[in-house]
Amino acid sequence: MKLLFWSLLIGALGLIVLAHVALWRAGMPVPFALAFTAINVIGWSLALGPFIFWARKLWAKDRNG
Repeated sequence: MKLLFWSLLIGALGLIVLAHVALWRAGMPVPFALAFTAINVIGWSLALGPFIFWARKLWAKDRNG
């Protein structure tokens, strides 16, 4: 289960990084790109944070029996 979780997490983070590279190379003004990057960071933190917390809680439960 840990391997699947880490594979999905690394894949998602890779796609997020590629999307940010495309955003910065799109030719929009720097203040707009910076604002969109900040919004994306906050959004993905709110989306992935609870999932990571839940997975760690599940792993601790499995480890303790």
